[in-house]
Amino acid sequence: MKDVHTLKVGTVGVAVLSCCLPSLCAATIVAPGSPVTVNQSYAYASSSQGAVGGDFVFSTSLAAAGCESGWYVKATDPGYKAIVATVLTAQAVGMQILVYGDNTDIWVGSPSGHYCRVQTVGLAS
Repeated sequence: MKDVHTLKVGTVGVAVLSCCLPSLCAATIVAPGSPVTVNQSYAYASSSQGAVGGDFVFSTSLAAAGCESGWYVKATDPGYKAIVATVLTAQAVGMQILVYGDNTDIWVGSPSGHYCRVQTVGLAS
């Protein structure tokens, strides 16, 4: 896996890191292994089934280990707006993205699914 501190994908690279020193993190960072397309995306305006209003979830053409349902980001996460903008742009124009996420941090809004918390997302060229 590429070092998330120096990841540059296409013309846009957006990083959301849960901690600054990966060696000190308990997170297990996973990725689908290649660029993917965005199949579906949802923005939650209100709380339901454990989801917090503002949560944004999306699914991709390939899954990563433990992230079979897709990916999520909380409205309170640093980089939230940039991640949502990148995902929606890619979805609208059919571009591929690269996604890295934490498969130990599963979204509580879907008790039957495995949505992993996004750490990094970027447009692929």
